[in-house]
Amino acid sequence: MKQPCKHCPFRKDVKPFLTSEFGQQLAYHATNPYNSFSCHKTTVLDEDSDDGEMMVTKNSKECAGFMTLQINEGMRCPDDFIPSNEVYSDVDEMVFVYSQKK
Repeated sequence: MKQPCKHCPFRKDVKPFLTSEFGQQLAYHATNPYNSFSCHKTTVLDEDSDDGEMMVTKNSKECAGFMTLQINEGMRCPDDFIPSNEVYSDVDEMVFVYSQKK
């Protein structure tokens, strides 16, 4: 993806909607340069799942918010990708915001 979507969990202007634990887990997931995270708009419902899990397919695309957070953490910026200023400035900021969620 080129830009974070309007409901991207990595955007600092979006009210945290994930559980506190999952939001923090996603933030820490961005600290490993070998991890990836697909944009929720490019995943599909796993029909075999009993709890509505989403599944990555060959057409899924990397989340722009996740990539921006990785870049903010000092990881390499892919060619022709412009990081978004709408994303948390670093993992610590995202963890703090999600830790405040009740």
